[in-house]
Amino acid sequence: MELKINKGKVTFNKSSLGNAKMCVFVEFPNCISKTTNETFKWMPTYIQLEQIRTALEDIESESWKK
Repeated sequence: MELKINKGKVTFNKSSLGNAKMCVFVEFPNCISKTTNETFKWMPTYIQLEQIRTALEDIESESWKK
C-alpha cells in the first residue's frame, strides 16, 4: 500500500477550519473514491498521532528488544 504525507490547506468543510491554516494529510494514492474520483486523504489529530506512536513503542518493546 502506498501512502504520502503532505502539507496543505483544507479543501473540505471550509466553514469550521477555513482554508488559511496548513495541515498534515496522509494520502492513500491507491484508494480512489468512486464518487469524487479523488484519492482518500486522512487528517490525523494529535491524539491519533499519539496513539500511533504509543502502539509503535509497544510493538518495538515487545518484538524488537527481546
